[in-house]
Amino acid sequence: MDLKQIRYFIAVADAGSFSAGARRAFVTQPTLSAAIGALERELGFALFEREARGISLTTRGLAALETARSILRETERLKAPSRDRQPGKPLRIGLLPTLPPELVAATLARLGGLDPARTWQMEDAPLAKLRQRLANGRYDVVLTNLATPEPGHRQYELANDRQALAVSSRDYPRGRVSPQILSGQPLIVRVHCEQLQSASRILDEWKVQPRVIARTDSDSRALAMVAAGLGFCLIPDSFVHPEVRLLRPDGVNLQRRLGLEWVKNATDGWLDQVVPAL
Repeated sequence: MDLKQIRYFIAVADAGSFSAGARRAFVTQPTLSAAIGALERELGFALFEREARGISLTTRGLAALETARSILRETERLKAPSRDRQPGKPLRIGLLPTLPPELVAATLARLGGLDPARTWQMEDAPLAKLRQRLANGRYDVVLTNLATPEPGHRQYELANDRQALAVSSRDYPRGRVSPQILSGQPLIVRVHCEQLQSASRILDEWKVQPRVIARTDSDSRALAMVAAGLGFCLIPDSFVHPEVRLLRPDGVNLQRRLGLEWVKNATDGWLDQVVPAL
């Protein structure tokens, strides 16, 4: 077996399907499926139950997943001495793209102020990749939407927000609204939103069918389009725009806890010591 097979295995387990796992691993599905099939033959047991409605980890596959994550962590640890010998080793920070810019800038500034001599590098990545890369040691810390932490991880909450309906402040008064206001109306979809599926389910439950006019991975573009009166948009209420009003749809309670997450004792324990000072 090789590390590539192990990474593919983790990608499928985290994504919940072979097709999504292949996209996450940036390979074709046949390549990924062949690699996992070879891994299963070498191990002598199935990692996944393959059913018509999807896949799930077998009992032995679940145990193997923890071992696989440990292997990747140890691989990164093996590389650590060579990285540590490099002068001015930067703090590697992963950022969730859907975070409000003000929170990102303020957090980076405060982290930098705790140790002005320490440099840092940041990189945007989707939620699943942030978790994967933190677990395998590619990132030292992530600024993200916090969920239940993995064993051995630490978290520090900085803010919280929840989904709101962005409307043009020229056309709509303040107050609560029903999601049915979206029925047949133009909708701008933020395709990178990690709560997109949950919001879609709520609209389905309400039997609301908006008219999608744009799909974008740019929050600033989505807000500019709303401000121009081109359509509605579901966006966290931590985002602000002078010409956009954020309304609270009844029955929509999609909240986020935003903050830092890191592996305990990473960076020689520096994060464990300094983050509470934020």
